[in-house]
Amino acid sequence: MQYRCPKCQSPKVMPVASANTPAVRPVVPKSLVILIPALFILLFLVLVSIAMWIFGDGAGSTVQIATVIAFVICVLAGIMFWRDLPNFKISMQAFMNSNKDWKCRECQHEWHIQ
Repeated sequence: MQYRCPKCQSPKVMPVASANTPAVRPVVPKSLVILIPALFILLFLVLVSIAMWIFGDGAGSTVQIATVIAFVICVLAGIMFWRDLPNFKISMQAFMNSNKDWKCRECQHEWHIQ
């Protein structure tokens, strides 16, 4: 299936819920749920460390330890997500193929796939 709007060829399409068929949801692995917040926390800690080095005497030991811990959590969650990735891809493909009604977010065009 081509995931583009047939009218404007935009890739910004989304499934539309239909009342007669139950919604099939992709299985989101718990490792991804851990990985995304951990990456944001790591980014925040790195920015704080850089700001402390620029505007102060350097990052304190507490910030450095927290950054290392966040990095280790990101690495472990990334490895776990990498192991879960094939199953996540299969469930995402099943989700995309099960949806028959689609809507474009740019031109608001709606269409149905047989």
